[in-house]
Amino acid sequence: MKKHTAAILGAAAVLAAGGFTARAVFQPTDAERMPEVAQADLDAIDEAIVALYDVISGPAGEERDWDRFRAMFTSTAHMGACFTRPDGLVNSITMTPEEYIERSGQMLVQIGFTERETHRVLEVYGSIAHAFSTYEGIGNADAETPLEVAGVNSIQLIRTDDGWKVFSLIWNQASAEIPVPVRYTAQDK
Repeated sequence: MKKHTAAILGAAAVLAAGGFTARAVFQPTDAERMPEVAQADLDAIDEAIVALYDVISGPAGEERDWDRFRAMFTSTAHMGACFTRPDGLVNSITMTPEEYIERSGQMLVQIGFTERETHRVLEVYGSIAHAFSTYEGIGNADAETPLEVAGVNSIQLIRTDDGWKVFSLIWNQASAEIPVPVRYTAQDK
């Protein structure tokens, strides 16, 4: 569904539910905001980001395709995570994609973790791209207390001879102290 259509339908739902006048807010598409960027590049960047979520997601017991995962990154890529400690200070971890596989690979299979993108803010200039990609994830290891996470992935990509590849990926998980800002939660996907 195109963003313009979604905005119109959303405004119509507000009118129907509340009976008051609403003004539809139209968000330009990435192609409209960045007319200098070829549609093929926008499509390839989208495919790369969608594939990132897809490759780590799956039911419990399903092995992930780590060769596919490795192929999504440049040879010098790094990943990182920021966490807020109980004392309120921020801690960060840096790793290579291979170290991510070693740290998280078995856990993803054990808990049946699935992550999906809920919103994206994309910027592209020449051969570089940056996406703030809001995510939600759930793991089902323990049906009584499923793992539920949300946050923002900061994904940097570069255009290579082999297509768009992830150069770096860092994420910050949301918490009560650090909720995802409204500007990164619009449901326009």
